[in-house]
Amino acid sequence: MKEEFDDFQNHSISKFESMLKTNSFLFFDSDEFEEIIIYYLDIGNISLAKKANSLALKQYPNSTSLSILQIEILLLNNEIEKAEKIACNIYAIDPLSPEILIQKSKIYSKKKNHSQAIKILKEISVNSDLYYEALSLIGKEYLFLDDFQNAKKVLVKCLKINNRDYSILNNILFCYDSIGNSKSTINFLNDFLETNPYCEIAWHQLGKQYVKDDMYEEALSAFDFAIICDDSFIGAYIEMAKILEKLERINEAIEKYEISIGINGPNSFALFRLGRCHDKLGNYDLALSYYIQTINEDSIHDKAWMYISLYYFNKKKFNESKNNLLKALEIDSEKIKYWELYLKISVELGLYDETELAFIEILSIGELDIETLSLLTQILIKIPHNKKLHFRLLKSIDLLSKSNENEINYLLSAIYFNLSENKNAILFLKKAYFYSPSKYKYFKELFPLIPKLQVFKNLHVS
Repeated sequence: MKEEFDDFQNHSISKFESMLKTNSFLFFDSDEFEEIIIYYLDIGNISLAKKANSLALKQYPNSTSLSILQIEILLLNNEIEKAEKIACNIYAIDPLSPEILIQKSKIYSKKKNHSQAIKILKEISVNSDLYYEALSLIGKEYLFLDDFQNAKKVLVKCLKINNRDYSILNNILFCYDSIGNSKSTINFLNDFLETNPYCEIAWHQLGKQYVKDDMYEEALSAFDFAIICDDSFIGAYIEMAKILEKLERINEAIEKYEISIGINGPNSFALFRLGRCHDKLGNYDLALSYYIQTINEDSIHDKAWMYISLYYFNKKKFNESKNNLLKALEIDSEKIKYWELYLKISVELGLYDETELAFIEILSIGELDIETLSLLTQILIKIPHNKKLHFRLLKSIDLLSKSNENEINYLLSAIYFNLSENKNAILFLKKAYFYSPSKYKYFKELFPLIPKLQVFKNLHVS
């Protein structure tokens, strides 16, 4: 029966498009026109849907069905006033028509009167063929109002009518997520899976919910069930791989990423993660090959360019490292870690003007943590004396919160020692050691110019 309908539809579409090409006139009954218009609406070709509707109404000006489709087209083009005028005319003749009630609700929704849209939709009888559509639209209108409790109740009713409507399932999960009750979300999904055990989408969503709650073993089980339901479900393999990588089960993660590529071909995400996995295993050359494959798939994958740069940096091939890092910076110049690497490369190449440029760029981006501040202090000590950069760094440190005050005091002591301002250097060092003696050894190894313990303890500030 479906095949017969498809043949009928294909014949009608071909006939209609042939008529347009030859600028001829062919006869279509109103049902044929409806099917043609709906077909074009379904594939998103609004222009041809509008053309078909216009020709149809010339032949069948009194057809309510064609007028309702005209409203649909007008609303898609945001011609709300025209749509409302036609809807009012039809409503005056047949106020109980579910089709026109749905169109009136869409008009109210377009006008952001969502409460009125809901009121109109509630007039549609439970026995109507359009009841399910009305119910799902009510749920969406509640979502527009951020009324997640009522949206959830209505959408759950929809899911009971059609448990294969995954857009409804996703909207229900959005409601749960917005309400913020993680346990309720998990309970809902488990209840749903009791009656729909082969729903791979629900298992996948359950796994993602477990991940949010750091329940990784449960998440792995859920994704495994999703794969049992559909062994070509790439999303489940990827999610499993991400968890396994997080749990440092790297070889298992590699296997899952490779399966995902085997199913659907190479993709930049999986290739990049394979690179990171092999980096963690110390397979640096293999990691590089995956990063290169990543940028072959996605030339603006800045992280892949950065890791290629890091590979060459570790090989002391600093010019190659710089060239690849510039690609990453062209794509995203706001990542502080990229500028940190650029800073190190510039120092190694003796390009002190570029070192200064990178140093200032890092300070301007902000987001300065102890690791970054330690690196900047090390660079200051390593390069030829640059008083301007010293004072820029001191100014940036002064603007930071006091959450890492003890570590910052160790850094300040190193900076002032490098400036030969020993009085300030000793003050900050003594203060740092008094409040955090356990960190002295770490900072002393990082900055050899900090005096030995027995020496600075006997130093006095004059």
